[in-house]
Amino acid sequence: MARFRIDSLGELARQMAFTPHDVRSSQLASAEELLHTLDPLKAYPLDFVIFRVTGYRPRQVNDDLLTGLALQHDLGLLIEQVSETLDVQAATLAEPVLDIEAVCERFNVTSKTIQRWRRKGLPARRFVFADGKRRVGFLLSSVERFFAGHQDQVARGMNFSQVSDAERKEILSRARRLAVMCKCCTHEIARRIARKLNRSPVTVLHTIRKHDQEKPAEAIFPLAAEEVSEEERGRILKGYRRGIALKALARRTCRTTSAVYRVVVEERLGKLARRKVKFIDDPLYHQPDAAEAVSGIVSAAEQELAREPRPEDSRVPRDLPPYLAELYRTPLLSPARERALFLEFNYHKYRFVTARRRLEPQFARSRDLNALEHHLRRAVDVKNRIVQANLRLVVSIARKHLRPGLSLMELVSDGNITLMRAVEGFDFHRGHRFSTYATLALMKGFARSVPQMLKGVAPAPAAAAARGMRAVGDDRMLAAVPDARVAATDERLLAREEVRQLLSRLDDRERSVVLAHYGLEGRDGPATYEQVGRLLGLTKQRVRQIEQSALAKLRSAVADVATG
Repeated sequence: MARFRIDSLGELARQMAFTPHDVRSSQLASAEELLHTLDPLKAYPLDFVIFRVTGYRPRQVNDDLLTGLALQHDLGLLIEQVSETLDVQAATLAEPVLDIEAVCERFNVTSKTIQRWRRKGLPARRFVFADGKRRVGFLLSSVERFFAGHQDQVARGMNFSQVSDAERKEILSRARRLAVMCKCCTHEIARRIARKLNRSPVTVLHTIRKHDQEKPAEAIFPLAAEEVSEEERGRILKGYRRGIALKALARRTCRTTSAVYRVVVEERLGKLARRKVKFIDDPLYHQPDAAEAVSGIVSAAEQELAREPRPEDSRVPRDLPPYLAELYRTPLLSPARERALFLEFNYHKYRFVTARRRLEPQFARSRDLNALEHHLRRAVDVKNRIVQANLRLVVSIARKHLRPGLSLMELVSDGNITLMRAVEGFDFHRGHRFSTYATLALMKGFARSVPQMLKGVAPAPAAAAARGMRAVGDDRMLAAVPDARVAATDERLLAREEVRQLLSRLDDRERSVVLAHYGLEGRDGPATYEQVGRLLGLTKQRVRQIEQSALAKLRSAVADVATG
């Protein structure tokens, strides 16, 4: 079952299920209207979305921005789930309702194309059809409106008009030439003709097969080459990984260069499609000059490198091994450089996700995949720079959790994986420093993994993977850079490092504020003072006072432990 990407939209769907039937129908129509107007490349305030669907405007303004991509997915899921609670009979509606088979037949497309259209914003509801079964259906008006607004995106996926006689002759002529002279297989023939004539590959295949059935003596597909088998595909990919040129692979396998090229492209496309990439959105990314703006911000922040570092930033602890002491040559990140790097990191992930979404798999080319891989590489490079500048922190906290029978490097390896995950989840818009966020994440991770290590149980799969030091992806950087980082001298940071172990010193309200503000429980991450205040029924100024009081208690407790 599909899951909501935005928790607030999932909660809205559950609330709508309990509204009166007529109100629910009206809200469902409003959600469908909003889905038609969404731009996947823009960001929308949560309050705006709730108001458009329910007509209710919250008293307190929520400044969270939701990406159009995620909203398209979640609104479509909301419409489908809420419509199921209405038990609407398709035959009772004034306008026709099409099921998936009817849409495929009417527009000459496959069910996979329908699924792609749904991801692009085609609203689907659940109806009870004449056979008594409940299944997905589409209002005819919604289908027509979707096609009118997305012709540039779905033109290749459907057949808007019947194939004319002249077009049919051109398809057959090109197909015969590709089969006889170029030795292409059936799917390659359909793909190349579809790209040339701006038609769906399904339409081209159907046209040629119909011709072969009507005129067996002049059949085209029997002249085409056989499809590439899995065994051949494996040999081609093995040779490609060894650096053999495509033309040489084509000669070895007795295949055309285009067939070998397509095998390689499909393999690369499959790997990119399986990559799970999430990003923290920013309004800047949706501006026309976003690339130049991000580059300018990063360049301005890099100028801070010329400043003299503070002595405490480069002081090496006496008992630190030489290979860990090398970490102190990497300068710490200033607040401006940290924000700039996280802005650039999420920008490249945003570009990757949006470009992958727009890509039509059957027409993908090497240059399209090069662009996707470029953004992935840039994102990994920026992530490595952030991790390198924060590796000292892992060693600092790992040393505090060192116990008899445990290896420092084992703890550091486990902490490195936690640090990389923290980079992925950190939202610099909340105003915190990454060192604070990573410290709490490491404390939480070590609180879970250290007892397992002491019991002789392998800690989480991620730690086991770190111990093996896989030489791919982000771990390439960790193989070249020692896995560690030092303690900062700030007294407040010391208090935060011990927060998980000292929470019992706080009362219930203080504990709730600290846990929520620093994201020590739940999966939503750190919360702002205003969000914590709404949760506890307090003003954000009062939340700040409670936090300061709680941290003072923690500092006092740390001092007692140190002197006792």
